[in-house]
Amino acid sequence: MSAEANPHDEMIEEWDWERAQPTGRPVSRKAAHRGGIAHEGVHLWIMRTPASGPEILFQHRARTKELYPDCLDITVGGHVVYGHDDRKIQKESFEEIGIRPPDADLIDLGYYRYEEHADGLFHREFQRVYLLHDDRPLDGYVFRDGEVEGIFAVPLPTLEEIMSRDLTFEIEGFTGGRSVRRTVTRKDFHPLLFAPPMKVYMDVVFRAAHEYIETGRVAVRMPSPR
Repeated sequence: MSAEANPHDEMIEEWDWERAQPTGRPVSRKAAHRGGIAHEGVHLWIMRTPASGPEILFQHRARTKELYPDCLDITVGGHVVYGHDDRKIQKESFEEIGIRPPDADLIDLGYYRYEEHADGLFHREFQRVYLLHDDRPLDGYVFRDGEVEGIFAVPLPTLEEIMSRDLTFEIEGFTGGRSVRRTVTRKDFHPLLFAPPMKVYMDVVFRAAHEYIETGRVAVRMPSPR
């Protein structure tokens, strides 16, 4: 997300919920979330494959975030600013974790149709999801926009296990100034990762990671949003 005085009033593009296509009409982010106006989001999951086993990286959301502060969340995620038509995920990833991955390195998993009703929020989003294999050390990431406080590596088998039950485990991270280790449980992660609407989404991410590890290629895609 871009760093602005009031990022929740930024302009994004309305999408047609039934046709899964952009309409060309601008809408404020706040109005979209209040009124269930569909729009586009971009997600990037980064995986590493050290000798100890595959890992998925999670950003640590800033404690000042209006929604879901202080949670471990998707490596990169944000809304597409109105009028921004190319290299959308690179814009978000540079703002949040300081990298611009080349298009050729990104594995496009397609769009996921997501709908959420909670606490006055009516959120409809077409989420463009990417997977990236990047073995750089955690201190190779930079947190630029004040929305991300750090990055943490979660073992893939452990992540899959906590989808169905709670665990207590230790993870490695980098907070911009120092390397850290912390003990976490399921409650430290963004709660919507475990919500029923995200089950298919997470299953696709896991299958994609395993396909890449086993074959170096990924065939699985998100179900068609149409």
